[in-house]
Amino acid sequence: MEDWILRNNTQQDWISLVFLFNFILLTFIASSNKSEFKLFIRFFDSALYFKIYGKEKTRLHSFTVIGTFFLIINFSLVLFYVLNFLKSTPSSFNFFLNLSSSLLAIIIVRFIVENSVFKLLEINKLTEPFQFKSLSHQIQISILSFFLFLFYQYAFPFSKFFYATLTTILILYIMSQVSLYREYWNKFKSNLLYLILYLCIFKLAPWIMLFSTLNIGQS
Repeated sequence: MEDWILRNNTQQDWISLVFLFNFILLTFIASSNKSEFKLFIRFFDSALYFKIYGKEKTRLHSFTVIGTFFLIINFSLVLFYVLNFLKSTPSSFNFFLNLSSSLLAIIIVRFIVENSVFKLLEINKLTEPFQFKSLSHQIQISILSFFLFLFYQYAFPFSKFFYATLTTILILYIMSQVSLYREYWNKFKSNLLYLILYLCIFKLAPWIMLFSTLNIGQS
């Protein structure tokens, strides 16, 4: 028998609103950029999308900005599910808001700082397309995770599906990052110090900051 996960009605209500809001965001992205979105959701064949849009798009393009907002809300929900599953955090909407706002603040600060640093080091022409592709892959994975956790919330609320969903997301993220670093390795070899700087300061440090602000383990 499956291990069913029980949820209270209050939690069901606000999570439903979060799913609805994110679905509206996704619908807006798809309807306002139909041609781009059709290429974007070809998860395992992104080469054509980046060939057409990679040179002219930046992370401040409207499609990417709205997609990033979708990613933040969706990833906050994933983190909420994980922490709530581990029973290490409150299951309230206030905690979810705190989680989402913390993520948003960290991403904005990281964007400003890393752009300033890379321009100062005069490597922004190298890092901009790399960061655009990395962000695009994360938004793609967040679209898939949105539907997987939608099924988890309303159709398959048991632990095995939860584990399978998390494993799928993690594998896809690792595959996308490995593929990306392999693609840019020849360009990064001569700037290895900057790559280490990017990984330590802009990849790892924000997560340490996030979890330090959440008071995990306190009810």
